[in-house]
Amino acid sequence: MVINVPVKSLQDHFVNLSHDVMRFAKIAVRVWGCQMDFDNPERTAKEGIEALRNFLISIGMPKNFAELGAKEEDIEKMAYTCCYGRGNEGGKIGGFVSLEQNSYIYFPRIARCYD
Repeated sequence: MVINVPVKSLQDHFVNLSHDVMRFAKIAVRVWGCQMDFDNPERTAKEGIEALRNFLISIGMPKNFAELGAKEEDIEKMAYTCCYGRGNEGGKIGGFVSLEQNSYIYFPRIARCYD
């Protein structure tokens, strides 16, 4: 099964900018050179996310599980490793927004809906 992740569709589904939309917008402007939309900072933030996605693709990062060589049955192991591997005993990962193991299982499965 090929899991293709069109980020523009997924952004509206589960990119949650409510944590600090201005922080995302600031990164978009300072790092990616996006124009700040003061009337709609969420638009600027999403433009920055798209710029990051395009950059990662341009340097050859895999954009879906097929390009990574992963399979459906790998999702739970990858989620567990993210949250508990390499000495992370808390079961969460992330600094700005912490995610638990279930989130790491949920995202790739949602992505299948956009194949």
